Amino acid sequence: MENINKIRATLSRYINNELDEDEARVFLEYIQSGSDQDIVMLLIEECLNGAQNEQLLDKPELLALLNQSFTRITNSIDVKRKKVAIRLWPAIAGIAAALALVAIGIYFFNHKNAGPGERFDVAQIVIPGKVGATLTLANGRKIRLSEAGDGEIAKEEGISVIKTSEGELVYEISNKAAGVNKENTLTTAKGETYVLILPDRSKVWMNAASSLTYSTNLNKGIRQVKLQGEAYFEISEDKTRPFIVETRKQKVQVLGTHFNVNAYSDEDKVTTTLLKGSVKVSGNSGEEILKPGDQSLVTENSISISKVDTERAVAWKNNKFLFENDDIRYIMRMIGRWYDVDVIYTGEMPTEKFGGGVSRFDNVLQVLKILESTGGVHFKIEGRKIFVSK
Repeated sequence: MENINKIRATLSRYINNELDEDEARVFLEYIQSGSDQDIVMLLIEECLNGAQNEQLLDKPELLALLNQSFTRITNSIDVKRKKVAIRLWPAIAGIAAALALVAIGIYFFNHKNAGPGERFDVAQIVIPGKVGATLTLANGRKIRLSEAGDGEIAKEEGISVIKTSEGELVYEISNKAAGVNKENTLTTAKGETYVLILPDRSKVWMNAASSLTYSTNLNKGIRQVKLQGEAYFEISEDKTRPFIVETRKQKVQVLGTHFNVNAYSDEDKVTTTLLKGSVKVSGNSGEEILKPGDQSLVTENSISISKVDTERAVAWKNNKFLFENDDIRYIMRMIGRWYDVDVIYTGEMPTEKFGGGVSRFDNVLQVLKILESTGGVHFKIEGRKIFVSK
């Protein structure tokens, strides 16, 4: 009983940011060691079902250690390498389930499968992204949402901006604000993601390194937003007022539908993937109507349509990476945005193609080790720089 109370107290202090740097490192090394796995499982379940639930889920470095141990177990059981398409480890369906499974599995891995003296180096952890964004109001004021408390965080002429306990941003418009038109911008940095509920009740999931500019009068006037980066939209239906998403190279017009737009400036094309309803995509070379399951590829001079696996296009929204015969540059652009790292290529470019599923909660070191297992690509990490070579 004394041991469980000591571990419970340390876990609580860690979650509440009450451990100093050395104490936190020792605690993470203890989690990785596999000691007292039954107690660890019990205490994590307590946190998931108790008041510290949200704080625990905001500890990506702890999740990374636990999740890595679980994924290395599964890899040691069934390692399958392919020269052209590599099967990566299975994505974990939910954090709660992952934590329960991992806590059981840590002991098994470290004591049955680890080589002599092998231990995970906590110093090498590059943690995954997290929920966070910056809201820029019409008056230029910037609000870091990860630092703002729940409830009303801003109010302008009858327009209230509310941060919910679930970490979403919601607009509430009073009757007297009907004629008020303010422009706001929500921006996610590298390693951040956020969910926004627009004034017209449309819902937008923002991927890392993205920004969305919109009018606070969106529920009354023209429904038009500007996107840089990537976002998934669930548009509130209004047949009298189309919803328009403007990006570089294209405009997407909808009435009420679910779709994903990838318009990162470092990609050579803009893709729009339709899951529900219909959309009209317009570019310099004309326009096309998409049906569910369609994906448009827009460049400066062309628009093409193809049928795709929509799950792959929106995997990021569900905290996964899904690859399908993709080259290393495309994969590393995704990794760079989510883990907030710089990618540097040295020597001859790798020509390998990769396919499979990757949890976005994994530590980047584990991601790179699996990719490197093909023999077609090698990585070196120096701080927040990843060097890629053949």
